[in-house]
Amino acid sequence: MKTPRITIDANCVINLFDIATSTGTSVEELRTLIRYGLENKVEIAITTRLEADLLQDRDEERRRRLLQFLNMFPVIGSIGRWDVSGWDGDHWPDQRTGPLNVEIQRILAPGLERTDRRYTNKVNDIDHLTGHALAGRDIFVTDDRGILSRRDQLRQGPGILVMSPAKCVLHVDAILERSKPQSLPTDGLDPKYHDRRLIGRVAFDYSNNSHRYALGEAQHLFETRWSKASNLAIHVYTDGDSIEGLALAKGASSIADIRDAEAFDYSSRVRTPRIGEVVVWRNVNGLYGATQIVSIKDDTRGDDGDEVVFDFRLLPDGGRDFSSV
Repeated sequence: MKTPRITIDANCVINLFDIATSTGTSVEELRTLIRYGLENKVEIAITTRLEADLLQDRDEERRRRLLQFLNMFPVIGSIGRWDVSGWDGDHWPDQRTGPLNVEIQRILAPGLERTDRRYTNKVNDIDHLTGHALAGRDIFVTDDRGILSRRDQLRQGPGILVMSPAKCVLHVDAILERSKPQSLPTDGLDPKYHDRRLIGRVAFDYSNNSHRYALGEAQHLFETRWSKASNLAIHVYTDGDSIEGLALAKGASSIADIRDAEAFDYSSRVRTPRIGEVVVWRNVNGLYGATQIVSIKDDTRGDDGDEVVFDFRLLPDGGRDFSSV
């Protein structure tokens, strides 16, 4: 499971940590997100513009107390601005950062002028979102009604997913529920077409058993499916109930060459590896296995039958690196 990376807005920090206020919103939801962060269920960060927001607070004691909490979170840079940015951390405008900041301003505050009421707050809002987008993070969490009211435009334009704390908790809970390991049933599998080992070599007639061959068991089950392409290549599919995705490991000459299984493209239902190529399989528990084609027989091309021989390795611990297996 990829850990959701969330960025929290200044109002969330104030609502959560200003213990003197009686008007804070989403406090319980924010506490849940902080707990998820401590449990490594989410990655929480703030932007460099949060300090600028807090420095506007006229309550000196509250400002001092809230600024102390900034050390709890990793800080990501926003767009550089004179009299706001430090010498490091922020991104000075270039061909990417400048247009992004302008697009977010057009959505949040079209026609913004320095004479506008709450000008500095609006600029900080824009910069929070810019920093979030530049860091490629997943969810921007805010209680700001102005930002939440423009969530559709932010999603459709710069591709920023904005949520309230309550929506974010529900979203993360759904991810956590989907990621719970499932013990996958093997009772109906033909033992002639099932290898329960984590490492081995398989030779089977891919025209039999509905083209299926199962590897592993329980949480580590991979129900692979194969069909005829030629005696040099073969089709593989994601059609097994236990399979979430598959990818060709381009550039890998052996299974041991794969150091990050997540780096490949899992977007297609079918791939066609050639002899010597490696396929990475991801099952519904987010575990990875890999197969390398050793040989292929095709009875329409002069062979005495249909057969594929492949080596396989399954990673039992949720890892992505096959080099040390």
